[in-house]
Amino acid sequence: MLQELRQFIRSNDFVKALVIMFGAAVPVALGVWLGQVPYFLSITIGAVLASGSDVPGSRQHKTIGILVSAAIAMLASMAINLASGSLYLLLPVLAVLVFFISFISVYGFRASLVSFAGLMAIVLSFVHAHTGADIFIHGLLIGLGGLWALLLSVIFHSLLQRRQIENLIIDCLRQTAYYIQLRGKLATESQDQEALQKELYNLQVKLNEIHESLREILLHERQRTGTSNYHRKQLLIFIELIDILELSLANPANYERARELFGHSVRVLLPFLKLVFELSAKLDNVADSMQRGYALSAEKDLEPLLEKCRQSIRQYVEELKLPQAREGALLLHNLLDYEEKLLQKITSIERVHQDLEGQQSIGLQSRERQRFITQQDYDVRILKENFSPQSPIFKHAARLTIAMLSGYLLGIIFPIQNAYWILLTIVVIMRPGYSLTKERAKHRLYGTLLGAVIAGLVVFLVQNTYLYGILALVSLILSFAFIQKNYRTSSIFVTTGIIFIYALITPNAFSAIQFRVIDTLTGAAIAMGAISFLWPSWESLSIKGSIVKALNANRNYLAEIASYNQHKTQNTTAYKLARKEAFLQMGNLNAAFQRMSQEPKSTQQHLMEIYEIVGLNHTFLAAAAALGTFIRDNNAEAASDYFNLIIKSIDANLAQALQALQQEVQAEKVAKEELVEAYRHLEGRYNALVAVRNRQLDGAAYKPIAPGFLKNLKEARLISDQLKWLHTISGNLKQAVEELE
Repeated sequence: MLQELRQFIRSNDFVKALVIMFGAAVPVALGVWLGQVPYFLSITIGAVLASGSDVPGSRQHKTIGILVSAAIAMLASMAINLASGSLYLLLPVLAVLVFFISFISVYGFRASLVSFAGLMAIVLSFVHAHTGADIFIHGLLIGLGGLWALLLSVIFHSLLQRRQIENLIIDCLRQTAYYIQLRGKLATESQDQEALQKELYNLQVKLNEIHESLREILLHERQRTGTSNYHRKQLLIFIELIDILELSLANPANYERARELFGHSVRVLLPFLKLVFELSAKLDNVADSMQRGYALSAEKDLEPLLEKCRQSIRQYVEELKLPQAREGALLLHNLLDYEEKLLQKITSIERVHQDLEGQQSIGLQSRERQRFITQQDYDVRILKENFSPQSPIFKHAARLTIAMLSGYLLGIIFPIQNAYWILLTIVVIMRPGYSLTKERAKHRLYGTLLGAVIAGLVVFLVQNTYLYGILALVSLILSFAFIQKNYRTSSIFVTTGIIFIYALITPNAFSAIQFRVIDTLTGAAIAMGAISFLWPSWESLSIKGSIVKALNANRNYLAEIASYNQHKTQNTTAYKLARKEAFLQMGNLNAAFQRMSQEPKSTQQHLMEIYEIVGLNHTFLAAAAALGTFIRDNNAEAASDYFNLIIKSIDANLAQALQALQQEVQAEKVAKEELVEAYRHLEGRYNALVAVRNRQLDGAAYKPIAPGFLKNLKEARLISDQLKWLHTISGNLKQAVEELE
C-alpha cells in the first residue's frame, strides 16, 4: 500500500494536478490580497479550462491547444453573458454555441478537449451572470487565465514531459509483459479460450493507445531536441517493445495446430511456458526498476530453462519417434527460436536502461519519423465533409444541443437550485457513442452518491472550517489527478471538494448535497435519454467501416512482407509502417466490437458474425506477423514465383471480402490449378529435405542435426504452413464477411 502511494505521488497525473491547483490558487490568493476575488476568480477559471488540453504530445500541439481553449472559453463566456438579458435571444445563442463548439471535436482527441473547455465555459457562465462592462472584463480575464496556463505549461513542460514518457514506457513494459503471458496461456490452455481471447483484444487496444502516445512524444521530441541521451534511450526501448509485440503476436499463430500436436503431451510444453512467464517477469522487473528509480536486480540465469526446452524437444522426438515427431519438433524449434529472440530483445532493453548499450544509432531520418506519427488533419474540408446528418459528430453535436437546451429549460420551469449542475452533468457525461456515455453516467452517479455520503458524514461529525478547507484542496487535487485515469474516482473527489467548499461559505451544506444529487440524476437521465432516442449512433451501423480499414491494412501488410521477401532490402521503413497500421486498425476494430457488445441487445445486429470476423482478423494478422518475422529474422531465401502466386491468392480473398462490403478494389485472381501446383512445389521442397534427413538417420531414432540443415527444414515447413494457414483464414474471412450481407 505504501509503495502504491509512493508511485502515485511520483506519477505524472499527480504532479500535473499539483501544477493545475497551483495555477488556480495563485489568482485566488491575489484576489483575496487585493480584495478583488470575483475578478481573479475568472483568471482561475480560464487557467483550469485551458489546462485541460495540456495532454501528452509535442510542445507545439500543447501550445496551440491551450491558446485555442482559452480563446473559445473567453468568447463563449462573453456571448452567453451578452445574451442572458433575454430568454428569446439566449436560447438560440446557447444552441448555436453548443452545436459548433461540440462540432470541432471532429478533429480528434485534443480538439475534443478544446471543445470540452468551451462547453464548460458556457456552463460556468450561468453560475454568476455579468452585466455591462463586466462582461468583457471577465471574458478577457478568462483569456488571461489561459495565458497563465500556457506559461505554467512552458515552465513545467520538461518535467511533465519527462514524467509522461517515463510513465508511458513503464506502462508499455507492463502491458507488453502481460501480453506475452496471455499469448503463452492461449497456446497451451484449452479452457476459457474465449475469455482469454477477449482479454487479449482489450489489451491490444490499450497497447495501441500507449504506442500512439509514445510515437508522438518521442519522435516529435527527437526532431525538436536532437539525439539527447535520455530520448535516445527511451526511443530504443520503445522500438524493442514494438518488435516484442510483433514477436509475441506471431508465436504461435496457429493455436489449433499446436493443441492438436501437443494436446495430450502438455509436459512437453511446460518448460516453454515456464520460460515465457520468466521472460514476462523479466520485462516487469525492468518496469519496476524504472518506476522505483533503483538499479536492476541481479539477473536470473535463464540458460538452464533454455536447456530444459532443448531437452524437452529431444525427449519428444525420442518418445514419439521420427518421422511422426517431425512436425511437432519443428514447431517446438520455432517456439524456442521465438523465446531466444524474445530474451535477446529484453536483454537489449535492460542494457539500454542500464546505459550499457553504447551510442547505438537509430536509423530514422526526419521524414521517416514523421511518417510514423499519426498526423491529425486540420483542413477545413473535414468540417464540410462532416456537416451532414450522416456524420456521427454532427449527430453528437445536435444531440448535445437539444440535451443542453432541455436541461436549461428544466431549470427555469422548476425551482431547481444551482440548475447549472444539470448542464455540467450533461456536458461531462455525453459522448458520441452509447456505451461510453452509459459508462460515464454510471461512474458519475456512483461518484456523486459516494462523494456526497463521505462529505456529508464529515460535515455532520466535524464542524471545523480549517479542516473543510484542507479537505477541499486535497479533494480537488485528487480529482484532477484521477480525471484521465479513473473517472469514477475523480467524480468522488469532485463531489467532496464542492461540498467542502459550500461548507466553508454557507452553514447549510446539506442543502448543497441534496441538490447536487438531484441535479446529477436529472442531468444523467437527460443524457441517457438523448443518446438512446435522438439519432443514436449504434456501432452496428458503423462497424463495417472498421472492418474495411482492418482488411485494407492487412492487405498492405501482406504486400510489404512479400515485397521484403522479394527484394531483401535493408530499409524496413515501409514494412514497419504497414505493420503499425495493421496493428492500429486491428485495435480499432477490437474497440468498436467492444463498444457494440455493451449496447442494448436489440441494436446488436450480427453480433456473433462480427465477433467471428474480429477473431479471424486477429488470427490473420498473427499469421502474417509470423511469416514476416521469420522472413526478416532468418534471412529466408528470396520469394519464388510459387510464393508470390499464393500471396496473390490470399490477397484476392481479402479483396473479395472488401467487395462484399461494397468496396471497389482490384486484385489478381489465381486459377485453382495454379494454386495446387504452387502448394505442391512448396511441399515438394520440404519433402526433399525430409528425404535427405531420413537418409541421414538411416533408421536411427535420433541423430544431431546440422544447424544449417535445421534452418532450411524449418524455413520450408514454416513458410509452407503459414501460407496455407493465411489462405485458409482469408477464405474464412471472405465467407464470414459475405454472410453479413
